[in-house]
Formats: sequence, structure tokens, C-alpha cells
Amino acid sequence: MRKIAVHGFINADLIGLVDQFSEVDQEVEFKDLQITPGGSAANVAVGLSRLGEEVYFLGAVGEDANTSFLLESLEKVRLDYVQKVTGVASGTAIALVDNMGLRTMYTYPGANLKYDPSQIPASFSENVGFLHLSSPNLNLAKSFLEWKEKNKNLKISLDPSTLLTKKGLLFLEPLLSKSDILFLNRSEINDLFPDQEIDKAIQSLHEFGIEQIFVKLGKDGALSSFSSEGMIEHLMLPSLKVEAIDSTGSGDAFAVGVLYGIMRGWSQESILQTGINLGGQVVSQIGARKGLPFSIE
Repeated sequence: MRKIAVHGFINADLIGLVDQFSEVDQEVEFKDLQITPGGSAANVAVGLSRLGEEVYFLGAVGEDANTSFLLESLEKVRLDYVQKVTGVASGTAIALVDNMGLRTMYTYPGANLKYDPSQIPASFSENVGFLHLSSPNLNLAKSFLEWKEKNKNLKISLDPSTLLTKKGLLFLEPLLSKSDILFLNRSEINDLFPDQEIDKAIQSLHEFGIEQIFVKLGKDGALSSFSSEGMIEHLMLPSLKVEAIDSTGSGDAFAVGVLYGIMRGWSQESILQTGINLGGQVVSQIGARKGLPFSIE
């Protein structure tokens, strides 16, 4: 079985449902409040593990009240290289979701930024098949990108999130140039290529050597752009018609479906549709993982 490594955040998510977001100096009452496991990388790791993949999570937790909760939430994900960091709290995210299913989020990185990739043995990094980087710290990500120098068969997928795309294209170039698969949404593309048409922006991204690009378009569905026989082709599919309750983790579920299909050599249409299907399942429930399936029919 192929080894899959996932690096990035693991958080305790505090999710509050509100009728509408508060204005400055105003107070809004929660309709519901839940504490769930989250963190984009941890969500992807759990999603792929539920589908039967051998997944290793490369991340850090603090030594606090959430430590056991977060580690147990990883279910069957391999914890061989998870690190516990003293003197700092585990990552925490506070998400507010309105009655349209729209979300605003505040994140405390905590122990997530203290991970030390140098503690991972070369015997692992040289034999892993896939590495997924989800909203990584740039300095940490550079250490992981060095794996490709000794592991030529390694495929790297990147989901930078707005935390990184807001810093601009020049900032992200070191990551983009080593990535094989890229996940973005409409807002993140605009961060990198302000006021540019999506098609032109995608073409520019392919020039970094990225083989497959997936763009999440919310209610408009998603599109993929890929190289086929030396030509760049595009495919767009509509979203599912579901009642959106909480969009937290929908992009992570989309990545799970896409990566699962890529690893099996599925057609681009099947890959994209699976990503859309999983993303749709997650938004219909509160929390990032409740809708993640244990099988794909």
C-alpha cells in the first residue's frame, strides 16, 4: 500500500451558528455552539484514512486540555511522527456560520507552528508516495519540499489557503514550483492574480510546472485544469444541490475526493465529481468531518 503523508494544522474548532454576523460593537446570540476536531490537514488525513489509505499525519499538538481529544480524533491515521510541544497550547479555530451557511474564521496556530521536520527519518521521506501540504508555514514547507530531491517519485499536492495567498504570488513561488497538484478557490486565485480572468491565471500557474489545478467555485461547482498530451484542458462541473448548513471543511473534503481519485488513476471527470460530491456531503452537517464517508460507491 502507498504511504501518504499530510502536513499542516490540527485544531480544536469552536463552531457557532448565528442568524447573521455581528457588526462592530454589536452582540449576536449563538443559535448553537459545538466543539469539533478540525484543522485542514487533519481533516484531509482523516478523510483519506477512512477510505482505506495508509496516512501519516505530520503535525504538532500542545500539552493542554485538547491534546487527547485531538489525537483521538485522528482515528486510524498513523501518529508515528506527530509531535507534542511543551509550553504552548494546541491550535484552535473559532468559526462563525450564518444562516446562509457562510463562514468567517479566526485561527490561533499554537503548536502547529512548532513542528520540526528534521525529526522525520530519511527512511520515511524517501519512500512516501504522496505528500499533501495544507496551509503550511512557508519555512516548514521548504523542508518538506526538499524531500523531492531524493524521492523523484514523490507527488506533492498543495492547498495554501488564504493565509498564504494573501501574501501574494512572489511569496508562494517556492511552493508552487515544487507542487504537482494545486487546490485554490476563486478568492485565492484573485489574491495571486488580481483582476485577471481565471483561465489566464490558471495558465500562469501551469507555467510553474503544476500538472493538475483544481479551483473550488462554491455554488458554481468546481473546475479542473490538467495537461493531456502536451495540451492544457479544462473541465467544469456544477455543484450539488444540498442545504448548506456549515461550510467548514468543505474544501478539505473536496481535496480528499480529488486525491483519492488521482491515486487510482480515474478520469478527470470522475476525479472532479468525487471532490464535488464529498464537499457537498460535508456542508450539509455541522463540523468538518461528520460528512466524510468511509467508502465511495
